[in-house]
Amino acid sequence: MPPLAGRDGSAPGRTCALDSFPVEPSSKSGGFFDDDEELIAAVEREIGPEAAEATRRSRQLERNPRTLTDAERAVLRATAEPILRDLRTSGAIVPDVVGEAHDDAGPERVAAWIQPPGTGDSQAVGSQGIYVQVDVSPPERLADLADQIQEWEVEELSAAGRPATWPECPLHPNSHPLAPQAQGNQAAWCCPASGQLIAVIGALGPG
Repeated sequence: MPPLAGRDGSAPGRTCALDSFPVEPSSKSGGFFDDDEELIAAVEREIGPEAAEATRRSRQLERNPRTLTDAERAVLRATAEPILRDLRTSGAIVPDVVGEAHDDAGPERVAAWIQPPGTGDSQAVGSQGIYVQVDVSPPERLADLADQIQEWEVEELSAAGRPATWPECPLHPNSHPLAPQAQGNQAAWCCPASGQLIAVIGALGPG
């Protein structure tokens, strides 16, 4: 796994209070806010104090990311490694995985960060948050993270001028990528059209 060190910086597959309250210099109406406190107050009015406090923590983490604990890093490493192995084996773009939380993911998730390889810059285009869902079964956890990293990969391949179907479905070439799915006690890459299991995640063949 690369050292624990989308393209728009958003966190895939997850919604939070911030999604409804963008912060941009503008008037105080229409959902736009001049500063964090204005935003947090609006979240508290519309959603409640817990969401407001989560928003406050997330804004703070955006400025000062929190280093993951050893236990969090172990969960992240164990879940991400099979996906990164598939990326390497198939000749895809492998992100740098950063052991930092840039968002308040709550107790049911481990938040981390990925960025384009070799940039060393968490603000580089293509850097974004990822989440490991710890309150589900290991296969579901792996399939969920694979879905997030797959979305990142497709955008990175497109930006690099490469075919943006990763991993490509061998049953339908030049058509669609495989879809990560939890099936029983394993997570697998499956054809989204037929549902056929093509490879267990972590055992994908060369592209």
